[in-house]
Amino acid sequence: MLVRVEDLVNGVREHRPGSRGFSDCTRSLAEAAFCSDPDLAAAATKALFSELVEEWADRFEPSLCDTYAAFMSEVLHAPGSPVAAALGALGYGEPETLLDRYRRTASAARLAGLDRGHVKKVAVLSRITLGADVAVTRPLLLAAASAFPAAEIEFIGPKKNAGLILGGHPIGHCEISYGRTALLVDRLLAWNQLREAVQGSVNGLRRDEYLVVDPDSRLTQLGLLPVAPDNSYHFFESRSAGGSGDSSLSALALQWCSRAWGVDFAGVGRVPPRVSPASRERLSDEGGRPLAAVSFGVGGRASKRVGDRFEDRLLELLRRRGFRIVLDYGLGEEEAVVVDQRVAAFAGTVGELSSDQSGWSKQTDLLTWRGSLAAFGAWTAAADVYVGYDSAAAHLAAAHATPVVEIFAGAPSERFRHRWTPVGPAPVYVLPFTGSPDVAAILRKIDRIVAETAFSKPRVSTRWIGSPSQGRDR
Repeated sequence: MLVRVEDLVNGVREHRPGSRGFSDCTRSLAEAAFCSDPDLAAAATKALFSELVEEWADRFEPSLCDTYAAFMSEVLHAPGSPVAAALGALGYGEPETLLDRYRRTASAARLAGLDRGHVKKVAVLSRITLGADVAVTRPLLLAAASAFPAAEIEFIGPKKNAGLILGGHPIGHCEISYGRTALLVDRLLAWNQLREAVQGSVNGLRRDEYLVVDPDSRLTQLGLLPVAPDNSYHFFESRSAGGSGDSSLSALALQWCSRAWGVDFAGVGRVPPRVSPASRERLSDEGGRPLAAVSFGVGGRASKRVGDRFEDRLLELLRRRGFRIVLDYGLGEEEAVVVDQRVAAFAGTVGELSSDQSGWSKQTDLLTWRGSLAAFGAWTAAADVYVGYDSAAAHLAAAHATPVVEIFAGAPSERFRHRWTPVGPAPVYVLPFTGSPDVAAILRKIDRIVAETAFSKPRVSTRWIGSPSQGRDR
């Protein structure tokens, strides 16, 4: 069973998009994902996304965008697809027609004919993952609010994501869910919920009075599933944006807005999220020590971790440098186990951080936080520095104008690291880690950064430390 799935994955890779072999292997893999055998459906779904779709997307190669579109157009029309009939009713009864629409919306020049004064509603779709919504969707929402000051701005996505990125801004929220680990059938059925949400959101408005902004959302399977007429739909195809350059997705999203809407959004990305009462005063330290916010969360991708020994030594490094530490428990049982292990090995004194914390005892070196990422964001805002892996917490800390030291492991390409580099008004130090056994070397780099960094949140900069971009500011 599993061997057959792997053969189909290899068949997709080996054949050229548009060829008979590519189409046959794609449809057979989709049929396996749509079948009634739960084990086969789960295996095929996992292979489809983790071995093909995510691999293509993570490389940020413009040529792979068309490969993905050709592949997913076939999947959406394969036997057993829960959306094929609805697509046919909308005029997309064949993969070729859906593929044509994708190419058209991905390359359209949207400024022509757009009267921003007539727009009464802008709905921005969620990217679903927390980090992507902080890095990409939030700048788009703020840009939309700036470009269309008379329009109602709405975020369509999960409740926890809204709590993380809206931060008190006058932006509405329409809740919708998407199972990142669900079977292919269930992921595609989310489109029905999305269409209803969009229709309800723009009810009573003419096509020139609203926009639906799609930032490469999983809700539309990266722009393939239509949710609005073409002239009301703005699609930011993030995987080819920026070409071979090293810009971040946050910067590219704002550049796309500027081209599409004719407005300069240079300062929008620097607007920090608003946080609830946590502040330096609430976490004031009797000994006057600086505060380091730390997260070892990796969003379920174990390849992003450097390892137990590194994490233990990092916490000890910060303690010896005089930092008090807020350590986030992360998401899920696996990440909680990692934190429990770090706490057990920690040489200093440990306590638990509560939402009504009124101060920091000089007898305590480390406090753990077990709660929402949005609430942890308040502690990153109060911190003098954030240290952690590539994660939503790093993007949130950067948005809060806190200096960030990010250890970037498990990246499939250098361009992936550049695209997902956090952006904010304070320095961001990116340390690529490619699996070298020399953990001591990367710890020395972190030690130098925390020793030399002035915690006054100076000019915007991103510094890459280590091969292949040593010492480069941008």
